Amino acid sequence: MPATKLADRAREALANTSGKARSKTEITKIYKAFRKAEELRLKIKHDAGGGGRELCELRSDIYDEFLSYLWDDMILQCEFADAAQRPISLVAVGGYARRCMNPHSDVDMTFVFPGNSLHPVKEDVAIISAFVNILFTLGINVGDHASRSVGETFKQANGNYEIKTSLIDCRLIAGHKEAFEELKARYDKECFGKHSSKFLHDRQHDIAERHARYEHTPYRQEPHVKNGLGGLREYHNLQWVTYAKFHTTNLRELVKQDLISAAALREIEQAYDFVLRVRTALHYVEKRESDVLTLKLQGNVSEHLGYRQHHILRKIESLMKDYYRHTIAMLHRTSQVLDKLRLLTLEEELRGVKGYLARRRAKTEKFDGFIAKLGREEKDARIYAEDEKIFKEDPHRLMRLFVHTQQRHLRLSPDLFELVQKSFRYVDQTFRYNKEVRESFIAILSQKGDVARVLRQMHRVGFLGKYMPEFGAMTNLVQHEFFHQYTADEHTLRCIDRLDELAGTPPKGNEFYASLFREMQEPFVIYLALILHDAGRAMNSSNHALESTVLADRVCRRLQIKGEHRKLLLFLVDSHLELYRTATKNDPQDPDVIAGFARIMRGQQTYLDALLVFTVVDSKGTSAAGWNSWKESLITQLYHNTTRYLNDPTDYMRRATGPLDEVKVAVQKLFDATYAEEIDAHFNNMPRSYFNYRDAERIAFHIRTIRWHNERVAKLKAGANVPTLTWVNHLEHGSSDLVVVCQDRPLLLARIAGALGAHNVNILNASLYRRADGVVLDIFRVCTVNFEAVSSDRTRTRVKNDVEHAFKTDDFDFSAAIAEHRRPLLGATQQIGEIPQRAFINNDRSPEHTIIELQAADRIGLLYDVCTAIGRLGLNIWHAR
Repeated sequence: MPATKLADRAREALANTSGKARSKTEITKIYKAFRKAEELRLKIKHDAGGGGRELCELRSDIYDEFLSYLWDDMILQCEFADAAQRPISLVAVGGYARRCMNPHSDVDMTFVFPGNSLHPVKEDVAIISAFVNILFTLGINVGDHASRSVGETFKQANGNYEIKTSLIDCRLIAGHKEAFEELKARYDKECFGKHSSKFLHDRQHDIAERHARYEHTPYRQEPHVKNGLGGLREYHNLQWVTYAKFHTTNLRELVKQDLISAAALREIEQAYDFVLRVRTALHYVEKRESDVLTLKLQGNVSEHLGYRQHHILRKIESLMKDYYRHTIAMLHRTSQVLDKLRLLTLEEELRGVKGYLARRRAKTEKFDGFIAKLGREEKDARIYAEDEKIFKEDPHRLMRLFVHTQQRHLRLSPDLFELVQKSFRYVDQTFRYNKEVRESFIAILSQKGDVARVLRQMHRVGFLGKYMPEFGAMTNLVQHEFFHQYTADEHTLRCIDRLDELAGTPPKGNEFYASLFREMQEPFVIYLALILHDAGRAMNSSNHALESTVLADRVCRRLQIKGEHRKLLLFLVDSHLELYRTATKNDPQDPDVIAGFARIMRGQQTYLDALLVFTVVDSKGTSAAGWNSWKESLITQLYHNTTRYLNDPTDYMRRATGPLDEVKVAVQKLFDATYAEEIDAHFNNMPRSYFNYRDAERIAFHIRTIRWHNERVAKLKAGANVPTLTWVNHLEHGSSDLVVVCQDRPLLLARIAGALGAHNVNILNASLYRRADGVVLDIFRVCTVNFEAVSSDRTRTRVKNDVEHAFKTDDFDFSAAIAEHRRPLLGATQQIGEIPQRAFINNDRSPEHTIIELQAADRIGLLYDVCTAIGRLGLNIWHAR
């Protein structure tokens, strides 16, 4: 759609040849029809595979024509004679000025007046107000708009980089040209010039802040296409820095300045075009401005962009692999340019400093074909190649390079980064099996606390995946599990980040795990196990742990890892989910569960210790919510019970299954003689599993609660079945216990779960015990939606009142009250749409009970829904987690 044809269509559709003012109704009809027709042309072109950048620029051209003619119509609407001569320049700024307009992008504009101060008269205000109002009437997404003089614009820009950058590509759209020409003539001198250094410094600071906000990774499972790492903002920043340095936004200037190769620039341009095309698809799918490529939208976007795989998951994988490939290229190439500019700036500063300080700053060291240059700060320390033949002369240097970066805390210089990538042809089978190379790699993995930093450099340059193809297959791999927030490779590196943390001063609450890690004699085993634990996901197998173990065995043969090291490594890869699964799907107090889990640990405490550390870092590397106090309490409970079993299996089973005489004596010591009958009733009627590792004080508390309940019921009329609720806070775990005593009845659990859900209380665990005499003791582990203890007396009283009310009728219904709390939960509706809801029925795992495993999006009242459904079927719930 050449611009001349667009101009012709715009003239034919929009030009007011009569020279008389048109009515607002006529204007609305004409302009809406033109915009609709032109947007349809763009949609057809997009569906046919049109480039993202091309379509964004065409859309900007459409708005240029649209706004120009509309301005003329608004001028004719004015009742004063000199409206057309008013000194107003309608100037495109921001994304509109950059010609980066997706279907629902805002139209950013500024009304500029000449001079240094603005004294608008009523005529100027009337023109601007009428113009903005008609834009809203026409359904235009008006973004930032302001009225300023040229001088005020520069004053604002020098205090706000967003205003400054929005003016770099500003264009005159309509109005008087005097103010715009003054703006362009003064812009470079007053907004850059002496402000250039500060601008470049602010850009670096802003980039660092933005990268931190998005967790320093482009591998998020739901990436932000505009501000996320590798997104559109990387390109814009590169343009802005180029302008500050060379007074042009044409990135070909970087090639001329030898800051980037022509091939690298093509990668950047291709990435920018692809991300713009994805953003266009997002806008079309959502029918509004949208920048987050959520799990829910990825399927729709992949189909919208024409991915042809038969299965929707394969389409999503293909889309996201393309997305990550392009955004990684964008991130790395733009970072290289910015890094080169930073290093050049540092060198210029060094040359300007005399004497001892300059010599210290310029300190260099030569070794093994490399040169280390130290800067003022540790982040400025870089490693360079002495010449471009170093890897040809000795390919093994490719691995030793990263040993040097680890030992000397160096980062690859931009030139060395490119040289490594050009030398991948040396990373062949001979290289991978070489003894010196593997010893260097194991040496890197043996440095507790400083492994992730080096592996990230190896991965960023692409070397890690070349050396270890098993890991390379995970690069950009989408994980179709809703609790994973990152790609498989990024998840793996985040796990190693968390393991490194345990080697130093661990985060509060992690001291025990840190002590276990410090005692490990060969840390390379657990580091390598982490690298490989999800490698099987690339095989698209239903059992990725098994596939990962096969791949890990291959790596062990290649790296000559034998004996106990090999056994432990393969165990960790094969069993890396066992601790979590056993703790969350079984009763960690059940002696049979403990004995079975100890067999999986092969009877070795070292295996259990390593698996606990592995499970903690694996969970923390999954997502921000991958590790919480509830999950920790279950896992550590299983760990400590298994440790007791491993220390003395016979004593453990005796205590867990033998007579309760010792426990009963300990409880009796806590009471006077008046409790004798109640103690006997409790020990004679309570299920045996209740007493497993429940201490005397806790049992005594329950006996007192049952007495209190009986005394309370005795005061009420005969036959009353009211529950007694008692709360115990566990502030250190961010939860509370709600102890409920009553007589058993149908739908008992549904009544309690409904009352808790109705007051925004989350149920983490339910231990349900029915005594032989009909007394029910149910213990609910609960918390607030913020994973805090339920300490509010008001909430506790309301729960009590609702539970008692529900016990008085069979016609209870908490659905409406629970729905009130479900609405504010951010993303709840979206999650429910994304997560498959499944129920797995198992009659084999337990000889006494049917086990129902549910997979669903967590929400307030979930247990109420489940318990109501089960209770209405006349079934009893024995245990719930």
